[in-house]
Amino acid sequence: MNINTAEKEIIDLLTEFGLAANLGKTYVALLNNNPATGYEICTQSGVPRSAIYSVLNKLESLGIINSIGNSPKRYIPIPPSGLLEHFSQLHTDRISLLTDALGNLDTKADVFDFWHIHGYRNLILKLREAISQAKKKIFLSIWAKELSQLENELMEVENRGVAVSIFSFTKLNRQFGNTISYNLDEEKLKKVWNQKIILVQDQKITIMGGANSKNGNRAIWTDNKAITEIATNHIILDITLAAQRLKFDPNPIVKPMMKQPDLNLDDMLP
Repeated sequence: MNINTAEKEIIDLLTEFGLAANLGKTYVALLNNNPATGYEICTQSGVPRSAIYSVLNKLESLGIINSIGNSPKRYIPIPPSGLLEHFSQLHTDRISLLTDALGNLDTKADVFDFWHIHGYRNLILKLREAISQAKKKIFLSIWAKELSQLENELMEVENRGVAVSIFSFTKLNRQFGNTISYNLDEEKLKKVWNQKIILVQDQKITIMGGANSKNGNRAIWTDNKAITEIATNHIILDITLAAQRLKFDPNPIVKPMMKQPDLNLDDMLP
């Protein structure tokens, strides 16, 4: 079976939903040609003949394909919309069961006030979650690549009145709320600095760390008050220093970010 790029992506994504590669290959093959016999599916999917019928039985038991007729039996897949609904409902049911089960545990979650985030994709997912859950304020120190992946969430919270303040050394394709940028070329900057990110949500939660999509990325999520204050002050200082170089008044931006809004940080700097 010659699998094109789009089909490979579908098969890879299906494995993330718990379908083994052979199950994904079989479903994709049936989408391309149905109804089909086991032999035809075997030929089109690349699944070994010795395994194809156990794969078909598994898919049928999951409700992802159906069989029709006999001698020979043929198979048809549920449409893509049906598959999406199937996974959506399955996910909802499992989350509900897990919520109930975890609720019965006597845990002491407050013992841990920070968690490691392993991997770039998990970082982006956690950033999206934190932004979406913001009620009042979002502070970000970010590069263009990461900002482009958070645009939908930032647009949504901004539309419902969340104050957004963004600092970046790199040129950004889009601005949200108060956006301050040195407009440096990201590719050139990467040769000098490793990509980092800081997000502060409602001055209660902080996500900070590396933003490297190629190697094993490491970041943290924390609701530790001291770390959140340090992260907030880091962004405030970056904006204030940028104001001196770019010649603008930082106070309307940084004062709402400060614990003491009456303090004029710009006057304190030489």
